[in-house]
Amino acid sequence: MDQKQRPQVEVPTTPRVLIFPLPAQGHVTSMLTLAELLSLCGIDVTFLNTDHVHNRLFRHADIEARFADYPGLLFRTISDGLPDDHPRSNDRSITEVLHSMIATTKPVLNEMLVSGALGSVTCIIADGAFAGFVTNSACELHVPIIYYQPASACCLWTLLCFDDIIKAGELPIRGINSKS
Repeated sequence: MDQKQRPQVEVPTTPRVLIFPLPAQGHVTSMLTLAELLSLCGIDVTFLNTDHVHNRLFRHADIEARFADYPGLLFRTISDGLPDDHPRSNDRSITEVLHSMIATTKPVLNEMLVSGALGSVTCIIADGAFAGFVTNSACELHVPIIYYQPASACCLWTLLCFDDIIKAGELPIRGINSKS
């Protein structure tokens, strides 16, 4: 196909980054800061959050005032696929939320990206926990994706080594003298 036959793609004058955090406090807080930094650089940002976390943010934090100076920052929501009365506040619950989102959110995310409900997204910055289904959406729509891991390097290294620690028989941890 030569250049004359290629469809012309309209490129937005200002890049729009979609930021999509895992719905957990440390992840959302960290990625909100990233959204603010990108907005300070003149990059338009769409912050996609679950309905549950979004409602908590707007009820318990002054998000509107904090981000009022950034007209290019949009807040959008997506369902996590769980009922409203589901507890989302412990370790087991976040696993349930993640599994529910993987099962139910991908088609909704694709539709939002295609329809323009998230703006003209030119790049996605997704939480590292969403590596599977967000990657598929980005690849299908030819949108570049960057993974953001809001956990500390120490936490990440521990998670990456967990299988090796278990296989080596180091758990429970042996050889620690509990006497001071």
